[in-house]
Amino acid sequence: MGLIAQQRYRNLFARAAVIFGLITAVWFLNASDSASKTPVKDAAKEETILSQAFRKSTELFSQSANAPGKLDATIQDASLRTVLRQLSTVTGWRIFIEPGLSRLVNAKFKNLPSHEALPLILGSLNYALVSDGKNGQRLLVFQKDQKAATEFVRPDLSKPIPNELIVILKKGSKLTPEEIAKLIGGKVLSVSKDGKAIRFSFESEDAVAEARETLAKLLKTDVDSIQDNYYVVSPEAALSVASRGLSAPKNMTALPGDATTIAMIDSALHLDGINYSDVLLDAVYFTADADRGLTSSPSHADSMIGSSITFLQSAGYDELDIRYLPLVVTDASGTGDAFSVGLAIHHASEAGVRVINIPLCGDVYSPYLADAVNVASRNGAIIYAATGNEPTNQPTYPASYDGVIGVTALENGRVAPYANEKGADAAIAGTALFHYNGSWYLTSGTSVSTTYASTLTALEVQNGKTPADAQESLLVKFPYKR
Repeated sequence: MGLIAQQRYRNLFARAAVIFGLITAVWFLNASDSASKTPVKDAAKEETILSQAFRKSTELFSQSANAPGKLDATIQDASLRTVLRQLSTVTGWRIFIEPGLSRLVNAKFKNLPSHEALPLILGSLNYALVSDGKNGQRLLVFQKDQKAATEFVRPDLSKPIPNELIVILKKGSKLTPEEIAKLIGGKVLSVSKDGKAIRFSFESEDAVAEARETLAKLLKTDVDSIQDNYYVVSPEAALSVASRGLSAPKNMTALPGDATTIAMIDSALHLDGINYSDVLLDAVYFTADADRGLTSSPSHADSMIGSSITFLQSAGYDELDIRYLPLVVTDASGTGDAFSVGLAIHHASEAGVRVINIPLCGDVYSPYLADAVNVASRNGAIIYAATGNEPTNQPTYPASYDGVIGVTALENGRVAPYANEKGADAAIAGTALFHYNGSWYLTSGTSVSTTYASTLTALEVQNGKTPADAQESLLVKFPYKR
């Protein structure tokens, strides 16, 4: 780094408070005319894996495949968030709620359309079930103004992905993934680089049960473990246009020579309409569904890398010796799985990446993902993950794994009302601006906070600190305090 760049870096933390204040001010300035730009599932096309899996039932709701527009419910003294999570699980709706709203729900009905069911569920609260045409539906729940419904209520992710298994082979096994697939009647979805970890899908639950029986007979010879796979999602908040008084940014230029890489484990991103293509490395894909539902609107990865770039440019950086490595593990709606995240972590670790950013979370511990984290951490990688945008105080993964720094979001100097605190080691502002395709957008959430943490750590590594020292510096400057 040159002397000017070093001086900029030394002043970065002092400027950070000003930058975060500016971001908050812009948000309030534009709140009156901001428009929601939340990515949603494409209901007009083939259903996504998530909606296919959840068009059955939960403890509170059920929905017949023969009448997908109608609901059955039996709800007694359930919290509003629990109800909305299970409602999202069954219907596939993307649900956003005004922060701070709560009520106990009691309702019992059968075969009701949404316009009759929702008043029974929400009581005196207002709502809007918004159709985005071919992109599906969003449910906004609010007190007075639907623009206040910014907090994402993610679906219940505690159950395994239906009709899938992860098979880990013993080191000495000579069986190939194709041989295993033929033996158990499954389809190979993805395989680890060494061929020892395989993700299979099956046509039915009965086929899964039969595969488990066959695999159990191989536990002493070829199979090390048989695992379930679980969903992970991006804990996003709504995106809003924030264009008033803001000029288009300069393009970020890559400095020649050695650079520190941040692995961005997230969704696919666009290569048009961005101002940072010079510092992007070629994306690596770990899911076949990366482009499913991708529209011209900014993706989650666009918002994360764009937020990092805006932060750096606000601090005086127009040339950068940091590179972003997109590792794509989710579809455009932000839905991925633990096995794909584990593959991406292994890839980053083997490539020598020292800073890994995971703005995703799930509800269930995955042994395969935990092992990937452990290997990368032993190899010296610093891993940051979002704790989630629901204040459930329940552990989320990968933020709660050993070897991962969980990051929660601050708002006005305190943990944001939407942010989960369980598993948090660091707390950083959760609001950011980014520029995409000629417009400015504002986004918020623990994903933003995680991206700030990764950006600041990469700067310290590039400035000469070891990854471990850079992580310690981040934790000292932005500690989580209950």
